[in-house]
Amino acid sequence: MDLPSTSSQGGGNEVVRSNMVLKKTKLVRGIKRLLYSFGCDREGKSLEKGPGIELHKERVDLFIEQILDGKWDESLSTLRDIGKKYVDKISLLILEHKFYELLSGDKVIEACKTLELEIAPLNKSDEITRELSPLIISPSENLCGQESGTRSRKRVLQNLGNLLLPKKSLKPNHPLVKGKVLYKTVQTLMSHGPGEVWFTQFSHCGRYLAATSGNNVNIWEFRESGEITRLNPLVGHVQPVSYITWRIPNDFQLLTCGVEENVKRWKISPTGDISCLHTYRRENLGTVSCVWDRNGESIFAGLNNGSIIKWNLEGEEVGLWDGTRTTMIADLAITLDGRELITTCEYDTILFFRWEDEAERFIYEDADIVSFSMSEDGCFLLVCLADERINLWNIQDENPRWVMTYEGYRRNRYVVRACFCGEYIASGSEDCMVNIWCTLTGRQVSQFVGHSGTVNCVSWNRARPLMLASGGDDHIVQAWDFDPYDFLSVLAREFDFWTLLHQ
Repeated sequence: MDLPSTSSQGGGNEVVRSNMVLKKTKLVRGIKRLLYSFGCDREGKSLEKGPGIELHKERVDLFIEQILDGKWDESLSTLRDIGKKYVDKISLLILEHKFYELLSGDKVIEACKTLELEIAPLNKSDEITRELSPLIISPSENLCGQESGTRSRKRVLQNLGNLLLPKKSLKPNHPLVKGKVLYKTVQTLMSHGPGEVWFTQFSHCGRYLAATSGNNVNIWEFRESGEITRLNPLVGHVQPVSYITWRIPNDFQLLTCGVEENVKRWKISPTGDISCLHTYRRENLGTVSCVWDRNGESIFAGLNNGSIIKWNLEGEEVGLWDGTRTTMIADLAITLDGRELITTCEYDTILFFRWEDEAERFIYEDADIVSFSMSEDGCFLLVCLADERINLWNIQDENPRWVMTYEGYRRNRYVVRACFCGEYIASGSEDCMVNIWCTLTGRQVSQFVGHSGTVNCVSWNRARPLMLASGGDDHIVQAWDFDPYDFLSVLAREFDFWTLLHQ
């Protein structure tokens, strides 16, 4: 399927270029930000007065074209012609992407020269030089999951647009309130496993918990007696596993997704034996995330070229939608009616994609999206943002509606996930904490302490509503229990607080 023309997509609001569709409004905003960054205040203000994208093309458009074409040296020359303000800071960002492209193209010698002769001499380049140097040793392994080509170049422009903008205050609106929810650690389910825990998820019935660990997936069974039994791990992926999803409504099957690799379907027998039923792949492309169709009879996956693919259970391709419909770190969900896929099509945009007629609707965030999670009833979406906010959206209507923002979790560079916990919201954090908020009031009511590294993911056990699991960079999966009395008393207190505010 070819890229849509401007006439078919929003009445000329898009700019079609090579393998991308750029929103005109976003491109205008990006140019304006660049003009201000370069110290061209007068030109930036004049651009604000109208939507005309032709203004000042001679000063900035060439620079944008060179970035998108990967003409890094030419873009640096154009940058110096535009102005001298912040040149080193902007050059550092451009050269970093040049380094990544050279390395991903096996041009190791050229990458070394860029690092030594271009990046290192710049002001405030010591930290980035230290970060990039080890990548040269084993490029193919170290660059796993790294964007490349036009998608990476588009990301350069987005980063440039945000580079010099004033940052929002990261202080939470509601500090941790007194009378916090008490908890106890039920069990440390995995200690010092073979890899970091990037994703963990309870099955819908709450009987099983799956958690990634490098290129393996560990499974535990939670029995009615209270006993927790570890089953045989899921072994077969070559790359680290980044995504897990349980079948609806059959909880004895699950999908796992390897980083830019493939999707595997597994079955757990009543006796606890585990087998791989099928491996789903598309030649020359890797997968990013996956989700079951609502009937459990087909599978959707986001691919690393931005497309979405659909397979039946036998592995036959029954649908493929090309274009920028997903990103390299996008989650994937399906609405309760089974008609729309939910993914991240831009780094600040959630896409609702109705594949039957390719209709689209969007949620536009004002910061980069890190991850998202849909509520079990399909009515709400929880969106983690890079500026350390979590937004709650009501997605029941045609036009999604913002409901609440939760603040207080810490995130600098890693993917951190949040989940619904009944009347509470939980999230991981880079400060080793599990954070808990009251859904109704938005106030942070507790922090669970027990990890020694970034907490990447959390999962709520719907069948046992006082139970939560978390996984982190310390290779540990923790199972937690809320204290029943405090769980209810804090909820009552928060309801009283909300009632007082709305009298």
